[in-house]
Parts: sequence; C-alpha cells; structure tokens
Amino acid sequence: MDEVRVGIVGLGRGSGHLQRLLRVPGARVVAMADRIEERRERAREAIGDEPVELFVEYEEMLASADLDAVIVSTNGLLQGRHSVMALQAGCHVFSEIPGANTREELHHVLAAVEASGKRYMLAENACFWDFLRYWRKWLLEGRFGAISAADAEYLHYLPHSMVTTRGERLHPSDVREQGISDALWTWRADEPPIKYCTHDLGPLLEVLDDRVVSVACHSGPSRQTESPLRSDLQIAIMHTAKGALLRIQIALDTCQPSTHNFRLFGTEGSAEWFRYENEGRLLPRGRGHREGWLRTDTRSARPGAETGGHGGAATARCRSITGAWPSTRCRASSRPSRRGRAGR
Repeated sequence: MDEVRVGIVGLGRGSGHLQRLLRVPGARVVAMADRIEERRERAREAIGDEPVELFVEYEEMLASADLDAVIVSTNGLLQGRHSVMALQAGCHVFSEIPGANTREELHHVLAAVEASGKRYMLAENACFWDFLRYWRKWLLEGRFGAISAADAEYLHYLPHSMVTTRGERLHPSDVREQGISDALWTWRADEPPIKYCTHDLGPLLEVLDDRVVSVACHSGPSRQTESPLRSDLQIAIMHTAKGALLRIQIALDTCQPSTHNFRLFGTEGSAEWFRYENEGRLLPRGRGHREGWLRTDTRSARPGAETGGHGGAATARCRSITGAWPSTRCRASSRPSRRGRAGR
C-alpha cells in the first residue's frame, strides 16, 4: 500500500492528529466528521487545498468515503462503538483513550478486530515518553535493585465541566450567570476520575514489564462546586504479578498546575520524574542515600520530537534495549521544590 487514506471522527482532539498526519509521508486525510460546524471549518482551513470530504455524521463518512483507516477521537463514552463501526466497515482503527467505557465494549472491540482481520491501536502514547526508556534500561541494568513499589499521579484541573453546541467548554457558574441554554455536561463530568488512569498505569507497567492482579480504589470528597457530579480525586492501590505495589492518583478538581508525576522505589536505588519540571532525579545503586539525588536531563520528549504533541509522546519511538542509547547527564542535587522554574 503506497498511501493510507485516513478518516478522522471527532475534530476536537482529532485536530491534533490532523496536524501531525499532514507531516507523515504516505498518509493522506481524505475525510473528517464532526457535528460541530466550527470544528469542521477549522479543520478545512488546516488542510488547505488538499481534497477532503467533511461530514456531520460519522455513519455517513463510513458509508461514503473510501478509507483505509479511521482515527477515533470522539468522547470516551463513544469510542468503543465508533471503533467497532470502523472495523466492521473494513478500516484499521487508531482510537483515543480510554477506547471503551465498559468490559462489554472491550469484548465488542476485540470481536470486531478478530472478525475483520484489521489492526486496532489504542493511543496510549504516554507509555513512550522519553524518560521511561531510560528507566527501563536502568532497571534492566540493576541500578535500582528489586522494585518494591511505584506510583504515578495525573493532576489535571478540569472545572470547565460543561460544553456548548459550538464546542466551547465552560464552568457551570458561567452557564448560570450568562443564561446559556445549549450547554451540556461533558463526558467526564460524572465519570469516576480513576477510570482515566491509562496515562499513569500504562507507563509504570511498561517500565516494570508487569501486570496488575488486584485493585482497591478509594474515593475522595466531591467539594468542587464546578464539577459536582464526580469525586475531586481518587486513588487506586494495586498489586502486580511480580509482587510490586502500585499507587495511582487521579485528581481532576483540585486547583494546581496540570502535571504527571512518577516514582520508582527500589531496594538499592530509586527514581522520580515530574512533568511540570520536565527533568528527573535518580539515586542509583552504590550512591549513598545521604548523598542525595542526581538530577538527570531526561525529558518527556526526545530531541527533535518536541513538536509531536502530548509532550512529544505522540511521535516517540521505543528503541531496543540492546541498541544505542544517548548519554544522560546527571548532576548532584538536593531534592528541589516541585514548583516550576522560570522558563519552563
């Protein structure tokens, strides 16, 4: 196949995929669908003079356009059904996360993949942030000893929990004060935050090469008046097949800079990385704990991938652990504040 003809459904998050596909040789966006007119017009402007069909309804796009693959970028409550529809139409699928909302939907997606013989990819690109490949390499080199535990936090302040028919996201207080009549709750407005754990759990399991065997979840209060339908934050405690303990915290309604935080706890060394700071800290085997952290220049994106989207993860590539790895500078440091610094 010399050229992959791609359709995109959902031009909110899908607009980012469009921008990147325009730079990918051998891929051509030929159709896009979204019910919001403003999004369709912005996508039309972005694609310029390239021939593309625009649709209001996804079903019409699948029936009318000649497609090889579909990017599913609709909301999380629709992604499973939309992926199944594309597979049944004979298209490969690249789906945004979470990909499905229930176990039954996951079974439907799997059955559609097997019946169609097409490829399905879940867009969990956070597993490919650049610092994670260093952690995996260091773990295999024995720099941490045995991993006893790991944790990750997804802190994303999202009080704008309503959306208008034009795609404008608003705080409920704005909707009331301005008398807006066409606003509805977003798909995550009443979802348990811990269900959106892929950006945190996926990277940890990737580094540890492990799987979860048991889970216990705990829910915090619902005190954010702008998002009254869900818990402010939730925590999951998990045990893995290799005996490690994982802690995942998702907070969508506590006021703070948005970030992802990760830590590994080893018997002979540890590591941590906070996206807000975009550099890591390492205590390798052989360095005394009283000597303090070594700060590393590991980043979310490898050099040259910064423009790929999602912190560079959208264009990241996993490299073989036996291949060449760039050197990573370390420098001694006491533990710095988690606050961002100027210029970040």
